[in-house]
Amino acid sequence: MPDYRIKPGGFKEIKKRMIARLLIMIAIVAPFGIAVTLFNTGKEKQQYNYISIPIIIVLFIIVFFYTIRRSVKKQKELMDSYTLVLSEKMIARYQLNTPTISLYHNELKEISKTSKGILVIKGKHPEDVIFVPAQIENLADLEERLNNILPIAQYKPKTIFEKYPTPFSLLTIGLMFGSYTSKDKIIALACCIPLTVFLAWSFYKIRVSKNIDNRVRRVSWWMLIVMFSIIYATILKFTGHNK
Repeated sequence: MPDYRIKPGGFKEIKKRMIARLLIMIAIVAPFGIAVTLFNTGKEKQQYNYISIPIIIVLFIIVFFYTIRRSVKKQKELMDSYTLVLSEKMIARYQLNTPTISLYHNELKEISKTSKGILVIKGKHPEDVIFVPAQIENLADLEERLNNILPIAQYKPKTIFEKYPTPFSLLTIGLMFGSYTSKDKIIALACCIPLTVFLAWSFYKIRVSKNIDNRVRRVSWWMLIVMFSIIYATILKFTGHNK
């Protein structure tokens, strides 16, 4: 019963990409936060922005570096604990603080490989998905064994979020900006509805996913706070209490 783990030095291959993604995300979110603050500050309080915004930026940088360091450490722990076990009847994935996934061979729906070398093993149910990092040891042997179970196909994105992740992320930030800053009730509502649906859907997918660790699950509750704050801000625009 062979088992496969992340090869030595495998985490270093994704560390740079992980940090780059975090930097891009922060570079987008930070200006958004500052812009929302400026748009929602009355003219009589604008002079305080010259003091408050630099302080916010400094605090943000401190929190940002702490978050990156902690995220990299947690991700390394997850990668180091990753174990894929193949038996005669089952494929199982074990990982620290993450639900175990066990798929019987006769329940497999598809095995595919992405352009980045990630193997995707799907079961009958949408949540029964095992992702095998490209940094797995003995990859050639693993692919041969999986091919004997089910032919490995070329992975094809199934949703619009997978096909266009960057444009969709920018659209989400744009909707959030419009919802918080727009004085026009119709525009605010037009931004609020799709954004609320997306946040609710994202929260649900995180909660049911077996590939997300418990720490992220706990943090995901903040999505509901953001969602309700957007709804509340939109309601205030219609009741006239935001003036």
